[in-house]
Amino acid sequence: MVFRKSTFSISLGAFLLIVVISSCGTIRSFVRIAPDYSALPQEELMRTAQYIEEKIWAGEREPDLSKVTSVNLDTPQIKQAIRTRAVRHELIKDLLEKGFVYEQNNGLIAIQRNSAYKRSTTRQQRDKNALVVMGENSDRWTLYEGIMKANNYPPKSLSAIQDTFYRARIQCLQQGHKYQTPEGNIVQK
Repeated sequence: MVFRKSTFSISLGAFLLIVVISSCGTIRSFVRIAPDYSALPQEELMRTAQYIEEKIWAGEREPDLSKVTSVNLDTPQIKQAIRTRAVRHELIKDLLEKGFVYEQNNGLIAIQRNSAYKRSTTRQQRDKNALVVMGENSDRWTLYEGIMKANNYPPKSLSAIQDTFYRARIQCLQQGHKYQTPEGNIVQK
């Protein structure tokens, strides 16, 4: 019996170690790293982010990406992420207007899970909203990582790309939409 318990403990320990090691790639969404703009053309990246976010906010599925100066956006993944986000933009706007979601300071969007949200929605609506947010965040990661790779920016620049798009997106928000400040507070525009 003692042998079985120790074998079970070793197996459980090995399993947990594998889970921890395999999840290391997803830790980036939980850790806030200070943006490092040292390897980026900061002004051009901001113009690029503003252009992309304005086109997505307008629902434009095929924006002319050649209007962006030196930031390379010419990859199928980047184009598809922009297209999909533009298709989804009305759903995101609706969630922002209802106050159910907010822009996070890490460049992603999150559902504001509170009692008011739960009272205002059904379980099916919350499930649908979660899928919308997950799809949006997936496309945002594709965009951020795609820009980093297409332009041969170093991995340390990913947080700066996220921050640049966050700042561009905040400019697109309308009165009453919620966002997270760089300090972590959730406020309304």
